[in-house]
Amino acid sequence: MHEVKRLNADHATDLVTLGQQAYTANATESKEKLDEIIEKTKKNLAREERKYYGVMQADKLIGSMQLFDYEMNVFGQFMKTGGLSSVAVDLLHKKERIAKSMVEYYLKHYDEAGYTFGVLYAFRPDFYHQMGFGYGTKMDQYRIAPHAFPNFGYKGDLVYLQEKDLDLLVDCYNRFAAQHHGAMKKVAEQYEWMIQKPNFKYIGIEKNGHLTGYVVFSFMKREDANNTLSNNIMVHEFVYTDDDALRQLCTFLHSQKDQVHRLFFQTQDEAFHHLLTDPRDGSDHKIPFVYHQTNVSGVGLMYRVINVKRLFMNLGDHRFGQSNLTVTFDIQDSFYQANEQEVTVKFNAGKPTVIQGAKPDVNVTIDIADFSSLIMGVVDFDRLHLYGKISLDDSSYVEKLTDLFHTKEKPICLTNF
Repeated sequence: MHEVKRLNADHATDLVTLGQQAYTANATESKEKLDEIIEKTKKNLAREERKYYGVMQADKLIGSMQLFDYEMNVFGQFMKTGGLSSVAVDLLHKKERIAKSMVEYYLKHYDEAGYTFGVLYAFRPDFYHQMGFGYGTKMDQYRIAPHAFPNFGYKGDLVYLQEKDLDLLVDCYNRFAAQHHGAMKKVAEQYEWMIQKPNFKYIGIEKNGHLTGYVVFSFMKREDANNTLSNNIMVHEFVYTDDDALRQLCTFLHSQKDQVHRLFFQTQDEAFHHLLTDPRDGSDHKIPFVYHQTNVSGVGLMYRVINVKRLFMNLGDHRFGQSNLTVTFDIQDSFYQANEQEVTVKFNAGKPTVIQGAKPDVNVTIDIADFSSLIMGVVDFDRLHLYGKISLDDSSYVEKLTDLFHTKEKPICLTNF
């Protein structure tokens, strides 16, 4: 295993160089721009809350990553969650298990700090699935004609938001996060870079000095027509804390129909198309037999339970269905073996208590990646069992276990990192 250590401002040039090689879509050919990025990185590395780590070899940085301390809503309570991002390996040191060493360090770091979950956006889902990260809820991207958003006839509480409104914006988002399983708390810094850009528009619903919702968007040139009077809109964030805010924001988007061709809209709401008067994406493509194409979907955020025993202890007040059942979970975690263990949980009217050594009603063997998706409610127990992802010593318990872990809401995430 390679030695991983915290980076400081002295590593800024090497960190930027490594990042430019690993993430070529963000690479710059301008020395002036590169110097500007290095100076900004030096300032970030000097900030305590910005946590960069790397692997050194003969005083040269050959691997790097960034860690984030988050709080994620898990069934109504916020749990400590460690984010992993910007994993990069020097071109000359690929396939030397440097990424493996960094991910191992990341898991151990957060486990020892008492965290329950790890999250990341995978550059390759299969790569991180092998490391024990389970798939999250898919993201759907719609390309909607503005008139397809319902017009509820009122948008009188709309206001433009500016940098001075950051506290109101963050407060609104965090109230939204408290309402939604999977959402993570945010701080003002996560909005600063966007709100300072003139091409990003912030529109909020303000009532009694508070925001009840907002939309963040930018205009895009149409690539399918030479028409400077017609644009597309990219919606970056769409947040509402009550039905009135949703209706006013829908009315606002509907009202853009005179100069906007399509709205690019991302959502993890599986029922979203029921909101629209026309969910089609304009491609006129049909899926056999006669299914009109509405959206494209993608797998992105992945979850990992770092410590299964701690998870159930932290969720002692959460009700997993109504069953009375004792289950031994044989967790397969070959990547982070500190978490490879048998955990026996007694569910009393759905509430879990860890009771090691108790006689179980059923034994369940499951890989940590699939367990992580299951526990977050991304996928049901019976699906994983059908797909051969779960084995148990008594298949008559499949229905009870499915009821135990079924959730009314799949996790959503609006945090990019």
